[in-house]
Amino acid sequence: MKKLKSDNSITGLVPFIFSLLIFALTSALFGFEAGLDTLGVILLIYSVMFGLWAYVKTTNPYFLISFSYLLVLGLFMIILEPGMLKRYGGRLDSQAGFLVVLVYFLFLWLLFLLINKRLKWRGREIMELAATDVLEGEDSYTDRPRPVGKISGSRSDIAGFAKYLRRKLIFMTSEENDRVIMVPVKMGQEFKILYKQNIDTVDNTRVTIDFEGNVSVHISKRDYLDYRDDLSFHHLSESLGNLVIDFYDQYIKREEVRIIDKINSIKVGYFS
Repeated sequence: MKKLKSDNSITGLVPFIFSLLIFALTSALFGFEAGLDTLGVILLIYSVMFGLWAYVKTTNPYFLISFSYLLVLGLFMIILEPGMLKRYGGRLDSQAGFLVVLVYFLFLWLLFLLINKRLKWRGREIMELAATDVLEGEDSYTDRPRPVGKISGSRSDIAGFAKYLRRKLIFMTSEENDRVIMVPVKMGQEFKILYKQNIDTVDNTRVTIDFEGNVSVHISKRDYLDYRDDLSFHHLSESLGNLVIDFYDQYIKREEVRIIDKINSIKVGYFS
């Protein structure tokens, strides 16, 4: 049974809804062609915001597919004219035809990535895994970080581990002078993380590993209240820390596939 409450957020759909509203409004006021051009410009902006910038922040190469799809679709909308099919005997011109082939190809590729969760932030799965064996308890919530253990490894090992977790969208990470900070990001919450210069270490759950190997955990009140029950806070913090320590051990052994398998064992929807 899932420990987290159901996710009813529509945050991930906001850009789509916004685009349709602007398209409809522009078309009604200035004509269908102006609506298509406006939608195309919006898609070009989205390609940079949700594709290229996400790649820069995470180094996840699959965001480049999202960038390419939105870019090509935006260009197609700008090039498309309402009278084009009539003018070319029911066909698109060569430029638009080439773009539509690219759109179909990139869409199928993107759909494959979405189905296989290559572009999904895995924060919900992480918080479910942390709570798997945690029972209700009377120990109250505290916003103080809790030391949970220690790992062995060089600075480059720890930094490489953090980069791996960021690239796989398991945690959003930040490297500081003496430590790395790792924040589990649920779908819909990535906008608050991607477009800030620094990770908010107050309102977000975080796992911190200093370069001496000390691991500490801070669970935000928002994430704690997202559980259905009042779980033992001490055990929950310890469980999250131990989960990251296990991931690190598997990373050092070059058994990263086991990390992904464990995360995929938690079945949640793509937009959760």
